[in-house]
Amino acid sequence: MKVLRGLYFWTMTTVITLVLFALLTVLHAWESIRGKEKDGRSVHGVASLWGKTIIRLMPGWSCEIEGKENLPQDHQPMVIIANHESMSDIWGIYYLGIQFRWLSKDSVFRIPVIGRAMRWANYVAVDRSNRQSGADALAASAQRLQQGVSMFFFPEGTRSLDGTIKAFKIGAFRLACTERVPVLPVAIHGAGAMLPKHSWVPGRAKIQIKVLPALPAPTENDDIELYAERARQLIIAAHKVLVN
Repeated sequence: MKVLRGLYFWTMTTVITLVLFALLTVLHAWESIRGKEKDGRSVHGVASLWGKTIIRLMPGWSCEIEGKENLPQDHQPMVIIANHESMSDIWGIYYLGIQFRWLSKDSVFRIPVIGRAMRWANYVAVDRSNRQSGADALAASAQRLQQGVSMFFFPEGTRSLDGTIKAFKIGAFRLACTERVPVLPVAIHGAGAMLPKHSWVPGRAKIQIKVLPALPAPTENDDIELYAERARQLIIAAHKVLVN
């Protein structure tokens, strides 16, 4: 049974990815002709469909969102932050149904098909081992915010292997200060069970996402590290509620 479940998941995911990438190729070509391909909004919409379709078609998977009223409206940019349990978090976050751009490590952009789609969606790559790359990524993120599009960060920098929410890096919060945009904390629980570590067979999982009220943009008078820790504690508290 586990073998059949694994085969179904990977076959279904591959087919959906290739079909939607074919659609993206046509969409990107059409928008390029019209001179609108740099926006990435349409491509991001298809990416959201990709994430939601995979969850909906996988037996035993579901996604529940609380606090949708706190989500930004289009052209109301925010810096969105969340804890990071698993790579599967990405599929759940697409359930938010809003325009945003990921900050993602550059190695993901080198994955065939996925990387090309991410570039077309105007997502932002960063090499975490390169300080200049980090500065360039924040500059690119600032540009997205100035275009009226939110930026999404996992400020832990990497996935948590034991469920503990680690210390936050402060780049996203400095960006919010510089661009004077609110910070939207999001708590995620359950994604780690979707694809258990060291297993190619998906488990049964319910992703729970709680969108908290946005924090006012940090100012130059704020201690950014204290501000980041305040946001982290809000996510930790919300995460504990989801776990229980």
